Amino acid sequence: MRYKFTDAELKKVMSNLTILIDTREQANEHVIEFLTKKKIPYEVKKLDFGDYACMLPANSFEGQERAIYFDRDIVIERKNGIDEVAGNLKDDTRILKELAHLNKYDIKYYVFLEDMQFDENIRKGNYRSEYQPKSLYARLKTIEARYNTVIRPIDKQFMGSEIYNTFYYYVREVLKNKGFIEEDVENERD
Repeated sequence: MRYKFTDAELKKVMSNLTILIDTREQANEHVIEFLTKKKIPYEVKKLDFGDYACMLPANSFEGQERAIYFDRDIVIERKNGIDEVAGNLKDDTRILKELAHLNKYDIKYYVFLEDMQFDENIRKGNYRSEYQPKSLYARLKTIEARYNTVIRPIDKQFMGSEIYNTFYYYVREVLKNKGFIEEDVENERD
């Protein structure tokens, strides 16, 4: 079954977009405050990947009896800044395995850093890690290229908005231009 939506239907469907927040996510009051202020639904639940994902709850559109989860399509990891990212890279095995897994299944992965001086800080070594500036910069650029990952600094005051809008326009694009296909397992043929 394939769904196509008019612009009016799509707007109504998208008003149900729910942000999923991992139970282990900390110090995110500013994100929750944004979602609450804008009356954007959210749920706190354990996520396998990232700190944030999204879903459309059941009955967001006619005929949709189950929730549609996008946590295997797109996820966002929020970091407090360059120090946290550099610290995560010390345990190369864990983070690289996770990135390889996300890449293997074509899951879009964003890392949003709350560090507006990121470009200056990384080039001048304004962080606590023992990484040399050129090495850390090269490491991050290699991760972006190898694992199809976006690492982007975001001003803390806009973090909630950026998380929401990243998911909103991804799901909207899927629904508007790719259509949504509900697999009919009973009628599948080998």
